[in-house]
Amino acid sequence: MTTKKTVIGAVLLAGALVGCSDYLTGGDVTKDPNNQTVARNSQYFVAAQENLWSYWGSDPARIAGIYTQQFHGLANQYGALDATYDEDPSTTNGTHQALYVSGGLVDIKNLEEGSKAVNDNFYLGIAQVVEGALMGTGADIFGDLVYSKALQQIPNPPLDDQLAVYDSVQKVLSAGIANISAAGATDFGPGAADLTYGGDRTLWVPFAHTLKARFYMHTGEVRPAAYASALAEAQQGIKSDAGNYVGAFTQTPGEQNFYYQFHGPAARGGDLGAGITLDTLLRSRNDPRRLDYFSYRPNGARDWISDVRNDPAYQQPFVTYDENTLIWAEAAYRTGDQATALAKLNEERQNHGLSPEAVAGQALLNEILIEKYIVDFQLGEEAWNDYKRTCTPNLVPTVAGGKIPGRLYYDTNEESTNTSIPEPNTGVNGLRNKNDPANATSDGTGARCLAQ
Repeated sequence: MTTKKTVIGAVLLAGALVGCSDYLTGGDVTKDPNNQTVARNSQYFVAAQENLWSYWGSDPARIAGIYTQQFHGLANQYGALDATYDEDPSTTNGTHQALYVSGGLVDIKNLEEGSKAVNDNFYLGIAQVVEGALMGTGADIFGDLVYSKALQQIPNPPLDDQLAVYDSVQKVLSAGIANISAAGATDFGPGAADLTYGGDRTLWVPFAHTLKARFYMHTGEVRPAAYASALAEAQQGIKSDAGNYVGAFTQTPGEQNFYYQFHGPAARGGDLGAGITLDTLLRSRNDPRRLDYFSYRPNGARDWISDVRNDPAYQQPFVTYDENTLIWAEAAYRTGDQATALAKLNEERQNHGLSPEAVAGQALLNEILIEKYIVDFQLGEEAWNDYKRTCTPNLVPTVAGGKIPGRLYYDTNEESTNTSIPEPNTGVNGLRNKNDPANATSDGTGARCLAQ
């Protein structure tokens, strides 16, 4: 991810339009302010989409993949993360900043205001869903965030409690769903600027419900009632692979899949490899997804992701029917409905040509969580989020006696520009967010949790 100058407060407002100042000039655009606003809305939206994909497919997702052993850090920074959990505030410089700067909250808020200016509630709703997706992901990664006071002309804006951020995310997602459903004369939406769904509101609404279910699940460890809320949202979520939310990458340089950009020619291909734990699990279960996920050398050794997934134009899934179905399964189990839990587990398995399971009790929960670990591969940080919440699978730490980090540090630059950002935690292995207290045992097996 490109490192960007740190700005959370008034500077964002002052500079928000600078990059767009000469984007459209002359002709009908100059004569018609509405046309200019619509065009700028599209520019903001394209930037916001790409920034969201970067969160789900770039550096933070790769780090999460290392921590959950779906990837294997081999060299340089990633080798150190894998071998020693050597995380510090410089590990992801730029990641926290990108919540706010170009493509982040500042552009999303500009899009929301621009949508209101042309009375396009459909577009407004989509912007709100993207806001919820981004800020919810930020809460997953960092915990407490500047949110309610972001983009205001105040020095050192305070951080909101992580759980309050999740509550705000749920509200903005609900508002987005309501606005997307608007069908007035001026509710045109983004059209071709929507690089994933093409402005199809029938796809945006289930996507938003799945996001709501996802974020409710992330609070279930400390708010057990959230599982019932997640269940209600999953029931309205993505119902087929046709509704999957993907990164619309192309062969064009600058628009290519982030994993290809990382591992492709003249990139950092030697730094990251296929995950030993995930590959071993897939082999042990004779799971056909093994060849979809990874590539292998002639001697059978693990190499990298498969050629299909490493293609520069691979449409990387980020929020899927599989995820929604397994959220439904787990939430049903957590709320006492094992029959539905088993049915949804087998629905997801059938989607991959796998035979149905016939399990009950904790064995059923374990199968749901293991299956979710498998389908979470390359779904942003979801495998990490689930692991932190459930300690399933019960990963063996790569550092003897170590603990898998449960959050990332705020960027170094943020600490120096906003005194509300707390000092780094002492000891990188003790990092936990409020929604994810360390598990004593694995939810799936009941055995002692080894790496929390």
